[in-house]
Amino acid sequence: MIYITGDCHGRFGRFMSGGFSCCPDLTENDTVIVCGDLGLLWAKGESFEQDCEFFAKQSFTLLWVQGNHENYNMIDEYPVEKWHGGKVRHIVRDKVILLERGQVFDIEGKRYFTFGGAQSHDISGGVLDKDDPLFEHKYNLAMGSGRPFRILNTSWWKQELPTDTEIEEARVNLESCDYKVDYVITHCASNTIQLKLEDIKRMHGRLHELYAQNILTDFFEELEGKLEYSMWYFGHYHEDMYVDTKHRLIYYDMVPVVWN
Repeated sequence: MIYITGDCHGRFGRFMSGGFSCCPDLTENDTVIVCGDLGLLWAKGESFEQDCEFFAKQSFTLLWVQGNHENYNMIDEYPVEKWHGGKVRHIVRDKVILLERGQVFDIEGKRYFTFGGAQSHDISGGVLDKDDPLFEHKYNLAMGSGRPFRILNTSWWKQELPTDTEIEEARVNLESCDYKVDYVITHCASNTIQLKLEDIKRMHGRLHELYAQNILTDFFEELEGKLEYSMWYFGHYHEDMYVDTKHRLIYYDMVPVVWN
């Protein structure tokens, strides 16, 4: 069985027995796909080694796409390999596998299109650079501002958004399957879905910010007009809901894919 879940941010209790009430009893026949912000690759050290050891001991296989809160420099240290028709990086042997951007995979007889990444929306206080001579001064100002900020290559990475080359590779791969897949796995959503999500949150009095449009949400908007799929799963927005009948926003839930 293939299950889908959302942002973990380095907290993996949902994968432990009894960790979440919605978590099934996972076996060696199960695969879990995380829709970005897994948070496993964040910083090297004892905690990282312990997390890798934890996943190495699990019976299930964990697949994931990049979010915006990932250490992309650490990710780049792992070689790119071919797996089930697309490009991947094996992070913890065959137990934790990163599904690269713009790839089409055949998994358990179904076709998956994957494209990770998103624009961080928790950087209103700016992104600071440790190599800046004024870093310490700017850091103190940022700490006193009360606004969220990040530090380049420590808590924020420019690779959170894709390059033109990655987007073009996605187009080529989708053309090879006539733009027909079963499932789409991403971290963020298209412009249209972001607007729908804003409307839903506004209606329930939970809209605290508007979602920025960027090169990635624009590309997903392009796909909405030409890609055939049964369900689009995404994370990033920290809610569990169906935005509509074909778009499932997922955070804490762990649900089986909707078979068609």
